[in-house]
Amino acid sequence: MEKYLKIISDGLYRYVDGRLFIENVAAEKICKKFGTPLYIYSSTHIRNQITRIKNAFADINSLICYSMKANSNLHILRYVKKQDCGVDIVSCGELSKALKAGFSAKRMVFAGAGKTEEEIDFSIKKGIFLFTVESIEELKAINAISRRLKKITDISLRINLDVDVDTHHYIKTSRKETKFGIPLKDAKSILASRQDFKYVKIKGTQFHLGSNIKDSSPYIEALNKLNGLLKEIDFNPSIIDIGGGFGIQYKDEEIEPIEDFGKKISKFFMKNFPGALMIFEPGRFIVGNAGILLTRVIYRKHADGKDFLIVDAGMNDLIRPSLYGSYHEIIPVVKKSGKKVICDVVGPICETGDFLGKERFLSDNISSGDLLAVMGAGAYGFSMSSNYNGRPRAAEVLISGNKMICCREREKVEDLWRYET
Repeated sequence: MEKYLKIISDGLYRYVDGRLFIENVAAEKICKKFGTPLYIYSSTHIRNQITRIKNAFADINSLICYSMKANSNLHILRYVKKQDCGVDIVSCGELSKALKAGFSAKRMVFAGAGKTEEEIDFSIKKGIFLFTVESIEELKAINAISRRLKKITDISLRINLDVDVDTHHYIKTSRKETKFGIPLKDAKSILASRQDFKYVKIKGTQFHLGSNIKDSSPYIEALNKLNGLLKEIDFNPSIIDIGGGFGIQYKDEEIEPIEDFGKKISKFFMKNFPGALMIFEPGRFIVGNAGILLTRVIYRKHADGKDFLIVDAGMNDLIRPSLYGSYHEIIPVVKKSGKKVICDVVGPICETGDFLGKERFLSDNISSGDLLAVMGAGAYGFSMSSNYNGRPRAAEVLISGNKMICCREREKVEDLWRYET
């Protein structure tokens, strides 16, 4: 357990006298003040991950655009912005929230396959840095709206390079059967006739392979395919955007260190795209292991030879295990003696698929009132949470050294119908 905590946090999460600490604050103390279920985040871990990416790609001209879909809490956005990052957005809601957090529109890239005319219009007026265009239809729409606004709009083409990756099929985004990106043959046609789009400037290309990718080889494969295409049509981009998807450790899987990852990609980049700006859009890598979901055991149930720990956090709080079959390490906030037995850690939601972890070895002394920590919950945790079964969403707390900052209050029951008439 201690080895795992050391690997994912470099000592920021640790046991002191059998009690879990996040930075310099005991998890029990945080729960006593803010209750459960509760999302907590380590600001130091976020900063360290950004520093690792910067150092890994220090040899090339690059821009980190944090993928705010992973976690869009305003405090986290402000903290990421302080680390001199841009932001990757996928809606006008995200654009507006990023502006509120202090990001300049000039450091925003707007991705997503379904941008509406209203979103395109709003984004052009705000002066965003770049649209990532995913279809010829979208390109025509941006050109037409730019013409009406008398603007020249910078874009990159998201190209579907049909590269497979080792991840869940729901989060593979560069296979030809997915909705994302422009097929290679269509990209060739667009780039060959780019002069026809008078109000759009194609600055570069983008690809996004998927999420939680464990090694650099698919990126090298994609860059080789892209390089072949660009040479074939004699297009020299000023921007190459390799998307995000850098993996993190959720349990004992092998993950290529970002330092090795950056070295390999930078070497290819310097050889083949020496004058270009590289953009990458990490989200999970920055915040994934920075976040922990704390939950309290309601009941310990024994049924037909099986143990269940029924806790107050469910699929409404963290849907990844139910949706993707994702693994999150679950550890006790206070170490318990006793024999370790197999348990399912399940929530209170009226769904058989409501679980946080199945077949986990946990002490048979864990009982009602005890606290558990669901690790690796900083990305796609709260941002995908809901009010399903009429449950208010959890509070969020940012830890910085020995400080606890409530960065989102717990919803109240009356919030459930606040916008209904």
